[in-house]
Formats: sequence, structure tokens, C-alpha cells
Amino acid sequence: MKITIGAFLLQQLRALRIRHLYGVPGDYNLALLELIEHDASVEFIGNCNELNAAYAADGYARLNGAGALITTYGVGDLAALSGIAGAYAESAPVICLAGTPPLHAMKNRALVHHSLADGNFDNVMNCFKQFTVAQALITPENAANEIPRVLSTGWQQKKPVYLQLPSDIHNFEIEVDDFLPLRLPCSDPQKLRMAAAALLQRIQQAQRPMILIDQMVDRFRLQPLVLAVAHKFAIPLTNMPTAKCVIPESTPGWQGGYSGDLSSPALFEKLAQADCVLSFGTRLVDSTTGYFSQQIPMQAVVDIQPYSLRLDGTLYPTVTTADVLQTLLELAEETNAPAQAVLPKAQRRLAIPSDTALDQAYFWQRINHFIQADDVLVVENGTSGAAVGAMRMPDGITVVNQPIWGSIGYTLPALLGTLMAAPARRQLLFIGDGSFQFTAQEVSTLLRCNLKPIIFLINNEGYTIERYILGELSSYNDIGSWDYAKLPAVLNHQATPFCVAVETSQQLEMALEQASRQDRLAFIEVKLPMMDAPSAMKEFCQRCNRFNFGQHDPQPGA
Repeated sequence: MKITIGAFLLQQLRALRIRHLYGVPGDYNLALLELIEHDASVEFIGNCNELNAAYAADGYARLNGAGALITTYGVGDLAALSGIAGAYAESAPVICLAGTPPLHAMKNRALVHHSLADGNFDNVMNCFKQFTVAQALITPENAANEIPRVLSTGWQQKKPVYLQLPSDIHNFEIEVDDFLPLRLPCSDPQKLRMAAAALLQRIQQAQRPMILIDQMVDRFRLQPLVLAVAHKFAIPLTNMPTAKCVIPESTPGWQGGYSGDLSSPALFEKLAQADCVLSFGTRLVDSTTGYFSQQIPMQAVVDIQPYSLRLDGTLYPTVTTADVLQTLLELAEETNAPAQAVLPKAQRRLAIPSDTALDQAYFWQRINHFIQADDVLVVENGTSGAAVGAMRMPDGITVVNQPIWGSIGYTLPALLGTLMAAPARRQLLFIGDGSFQFTAQEVSTLLRCNLKPIIFLINNEGYTIERYILGELSSYNDIGSWDYAKLPAVLNHQATPFCVAVETSQQLEMALEQASRQDRLAFIEVKLPMMDAPSAMKEFCQRCNRFNFGQHDPQPGA
């Protein structure tokens, strides 16, 4: 059938269930934005800058399965590149759509604005090749094949992709056969049977098996199958910090979160003594292992990746994890595996609110009681990440964070994406003052779109995590002193957000009660002592200092 390139692109995005596109208008992308303006099935959300748009598309992808942003060429897409790199590191399928100069200008190497004025149009594409799994410059000749190829590659690999869209091609008609198929690659039947049989034998031989999950289980929506395997074979489970709440923490057999020797001693020992570890996409990163303090016997690891399985030195390629687990369950005979216990939840009595100054311990203990089942928690790195990571959560919680790429300021624009991807769920943001100053202007977009999260601004007067790493009193860890609670109202004079600053537990209690009753954005500035921090974060910072500056002499030539 015949269809214009612009209409075909929008149909492909709809096939990925993308209904909101983030970005910033620029002269090279206006033709595409004009198409969106008159298409009721998709909505363009204008951001304050392209980096924030990339973060918003990332947050949208975490809950929706895919997200997209629109930029102009050069100044726009390169401004978004750190956000695209973060999406790659954290396995978020984000589509970056860059409007470029018209095709005739690119073919003739014209010296145009938003370029280096040297006729080179390969340099920006070469940058994106380092941080995306598929890229293409779309032309009338290749659009019918390249648009589906690039988008399906990103969806299948759960990584970002990049399309350059010349400004003069959107109304060009092309012939297309079909729309984007949302399916994973097919497993090789023979390799699938071999892989599942080998895995079954390995599990049956194990005396001390464990399941270790990472982001992959969430991104590929594998939770039901992983839980079925754990139940079928009575295998205890744990998760990396990057997979916080990917499985319910009330799951029988769940042992708590694993982060090397910063985990509970019982869990650390259990994983160190395991003779079979079903490892689902696990990446042992400094920030998630207590600086490489993990002790996992590598000979026990069954490395399960999205499209392969490695077991006892044998690689089984071209098999999907979902197919392997489903076949494993079908091959297994009925067993009388003992029921696993639910990890006991520590009972801590909350202190009575008073007029004494707030501290980290009380604040996070109170927040643990405030969080409800099915909430979405968007959590910045730093004291917030450390505190939320240590909490025992109710069922149905989704945690959105960026512990690997660790770009501070990510969470506020990401919240814009998560709110639009899951509008029926209550959403809480925990962000530090230093991080907030990076991307604060996106509060104006939240207000313009009439979104209603509860935002907790942790004001501890600067970069506390950096102070604990190095330079406690150094000026480079200081930031400007903002009146945070007054800022949201300034950013949209037509909105009436609920804003309050709290310094005592009594004030916090009143603010939480009021915020819960609001049908509008709630913004709570929480004033805490500068050097007050969760103990886990303090230990992590000491290890970071030793790793970065201490025990290792630079190697000549390194």
C-alpha cells in the first residue's frame, strides 16, 4: 500500500504503543511536528531542552516498553546524547528522531547552520553509533525497510536507536508491505531443547541453587516465568540494586537485595556458597556490588542472556530466555519441592512526631510507611538511592533509577515520562538539591501538563555524596542556595501547586497528610543536615574514595 514517510513513521511508533513524544522544536523537525500536531493518536510534549527530553523518553520507556524523542540536527541530538547513553547503559529502548537538513543539502554537502559548516554530515551519525544499537539516515529509497528495521532492533534488544529524518521527505509517498511486528526472534528448536534439558539437569544436580536477577527480567517482562521456576524448584531468589522491586519482596524465597558484602551477611554467604546460580543478565558493576566485593563462584554461574544461555562452558545461542524457561517448566516432572518462607519484615516503631529537627533516619523510616502498594518511585542517586534501596517495599512497586550511568538530574524529567506512561498510578519523586538544580526547569512542564506527582526535594546543602567521597568542606561541593518551595509556582503562573518546606517531624507529618489529599502537584522541600546520610551510602563513598584515589598505583602506559 502507499503511504507517506511521515505517516508510516507515526504508524510504526503507534505499533510500539508510543502515544507521547518528547522533544524541542527546531527548523529541521517542524514538518514532522506539524504531522503530529494533526494526528490525534500521538501527542508532542515540548521540553525545556533536549537532554531533559531524552530523560523523559527514558522514563516513559521504563513503564511503557518504548519511548521516543524528537530533536533538530546537531545542536539538538548531540544535546540529548548523554541521555541516550544512559538509556543504553540502563537498557531502555528509546528512539531518537533527529530532523536533519533537507536531503538535497546533505547530498550536496551544503554549508548549513547547526553543522560545523564543513559539508560533513557523517560526524553526528558517528557519535550516535557509539551509543545506539541501530541507526539510519532515512531516504525515500530506504524508508520502507530501514524504519521498521531500526525500531524493531531497539525493541528486541531493549536499547536506544537513532533515525535521521531529512526535513523534506515526510510527505513523500512510498510503497510498504506491512507494519512493525512486535515479536522477539524465534528460538532455534534444536538448540532450545538442548539448552532447556541441560539447564534442567544442572538444577536437579544442585544442592544450593540461587536465582540472581538484574534489569533484564524487567525489560523483557520475564517476572512470571522466573517466579514459576523459583517456585517449581524451590530456588531462593535475590536481585541486584538495578532490579529493585522487579519481583515482589513478599515472594517466598526472596532473600533480600544483593550488593556484594553490603548485603545482609546471610545472603552474602548463601550466594558465595551456591553451587548453581541462575544469573539473569547480571552485570557486576562497581556501583551495584559495593565496589566489586561480590563473592559468586563463577563455575556455578549459568549465564542467561536475552538470546543465549551459557552453562558449564557451553554456549547455546539463538534461544530466547522466555522460550528456555517455558520449555524448562514443561520438561520438569511434578515435584514435591518444599514451600519457601517469606523473608521476615523488620518491625520498627516510628517515633512520635515532635518539633525536633528532622534527620535522615526518621525521614526515610516515615517514608517507608508512606509508600503504598503499586506506587511508582522515581529515585535519584545519592542519599535517596541508598535509603530507598535499603527499604522493604510493598507489592506492586516500580522503582525507576539510574544506578549505572548515574547522571544526576535524570529523575525529574524521567518523572514526566513515567507519569504519562502510567497515569493511573501514584508517583513519588525523591531528588537531592544538587540534582534538582540540573533539570529543575522541567517542573514547568509537569505543571503545564497538569500532572500530579508528589515531589520530595532533599535539601542537604550541596553534593553530600561527593562530600563523603572527597572534599567535605571544599567549595566545589557547594551549590547555590535556592528557595526551593517557592520555585514551582514561579515556573507556571497559571498553576497552583501545593508547596511546603519542612524541618521537623511534626511539619513532615502535616505535609504528608496534606499532600495525600491534593489533586495537584505536591512539592515538599525536606531540610536535612548537610552531612547526615544513610550508613550504607557512607560506606559506599569510602570505597569509592579508595578505588578512585587510594590503593591502586597508576600503571605506566595505562
